Order: sequence, then structure tokens, then C-alpha cells
Amino acid sequence: MSATPADTVSPADADAQRRFRRLPVVIVLCAAWLLLCAVLAIGADWIAPYGYAEQSLLHRLQPPAFLGGDPAYLLGTDGLGRDVLSRLIFAMRASILIAFCGTLIGSTIGTVLGFLAAHFRGWVEDAIMLMVDFQAAMPFLIIALAILAFFGNSFGLFLVVVGFHGWEVYARLTRGLVLQANAKGYAFAIRTLGVHPLRIYVRHVLPNILSVLVVQVTLNFPEIILLETSLSFLGLGVQPPQTSLGLMLGEGRNYIATAWWMAIPAGIAIFLTTLSVSLIGDWLRDRLDPTLRPAEQ
Repeated sequence: MSATPADTVSPADADAQRRFRRLPVVIVLCAAWLLLCAVLAIGADWIAPYGYAEQSLLHRLQPPAFLGGDPAYLLGTDGLGRDVLSRLIFAMRASILIAFCGTLIGSTIGTVLGFLAAHFRGWVEDAIMLMVDFQAAMPFLIIALAILAFFGNSFGLFLVVVGFHGWEVYARLTRGLVLQANAKGYAFAIRTLGVHPLRIYVRHVLPNILSVLVVQVTLNFPEIILLETSLSFLGLGVQPPQTSLGLMLGEGRNYIATAWWMAIPAGIAIFLTTLSVSLIGDWLRDRLDPTLRPAEQ
């Protein structure tokens, strides 16, 4: 008797299929939105119908097509006749790039400093934790405003400043997790074998604390998007003629009563992106942390 396709499925594939079927609908929708954002960010130059700075004063403040506007401008135009949909696509690319690079910079710096503090202890730990306490005591928005106002708001400097947001959380979290790992039997046993500390941390300790760091990344990513939004809204972030979600909100605030389509799409994009990342982060925590995972029946 010939085997059916179901009989040829390996146990690993069957387990993966069961896990996929158990994915909550909300998580699937969040992942689909983030995938759409990634596609728009990567292919903005080909997907956007117009350039983000392309103006047409004859078509300024056109309402969206579904409100009777010109079908050539699906989400309408702004005060300079620029296509809102095109600017939204390019704005999502800019904001996601800033949030991704900022999260990468902050998580890397904080994690490395956390490992150094836990390994060397003594004055090294005291110096690092002093910087952590100083950073935590000072509102980061004030620091960012001061730096950008004093040194100018070039895109490179803006990216570096945003990247330092939240590093102290990673440093404090990593230090505590590494100290706990060092007190456990597996790290002590490997250390007694004469293994180099760097190998112990990279090959054994880091994989065991990675789930907690991943959750922190998903918490930090929306915060950086909101930080970029706030700075660009205040005029100290991304500068015209470039665009970002925060800049679109800032430009549309004076037209909110007469041309709401200039700002509302950017606000919706910010809300959906930050919500999706946060929900997926909570789901990943439940899946990656064995202490929170329900026992398999």
C-alpha cells in the first residue's frame, strides 16, 4: 500500500506545522504588517508612485481618492502638492531604518558593557554602573535635544544620538543575568576546565540569556520610533526635504482641521508598527522563556 503525503511528513515537520497552527491570529496579523513595512522600506524607490519631494502646486491639498479626490493621489496631497502615499512609504523606510540602527547600536553597547561589569567587577563595575545610573536619572529626550541643538542635526549625528537610547537598560539587565549565570553550575563547571571567559560568555552564557534580551529589543524598538517621532516633530530630527513619520506629523499639525490626511496616515503607521512589535515581543517571551512556557501535553 503506497504511503500518503501525510505519512511521509517527518516528526520535526509535523511539530513545526502544529506550532504554526497554534499561532494566534493577532500575531499573524502583526507579523504581516511588519513584513509589509519591510517590503515598503526595501522597495520604496520602486513602489512609491512619486518621489517624496516631487511637488505639484496645481494639485495641493487634494483629498484622498476615496473622498472624491484625484485618483492619481490615493491618499491625497499636502500643502506643496506632494503625494501623501509616496511620502508615507519613504517616511516608513526612514523611521524603520533609524529604529533598527538605533536598537542595534544601543543593544550592542549595553550588552557589552553589561558583560564587562559582570566579569571584571570592582572599579570597572562601579564605573559602568555609575554611567548607567546617570543615564537613567536624566531624561534622554532632554539629552538628545541638547546635543542636536548644540552640534546641529545632521542625519549621522541624529542616528548616533538615537542609538544611545536605552543602552543603560541592556547594561543593567545583562549584568544581572550574567551574574546569575556565573553562580550556576554549568558556568562554574566550564570555567574549571580552563575555557577562556570570552568563549564561556559567547558560547554558553549569551544563548541562555538571549530570550530576555530579545524581549528587551522588542520593547526598545517602539521607544526609538517614538523618540524619532518626537524629535522630528520638534524639528530636530529628520530634516526636509527628507521625510519620516515624525516629520509628516509635524508638517501636518497645522492642517489637521482642514487636511487631516497629511498627518493621520503617519500616526496610524506609527501606532500599528509599535503595537505589532510589542505584541510579537510578548509572544516571543512566552515562547523563548521555558519558565513561562506551558508544559506540553
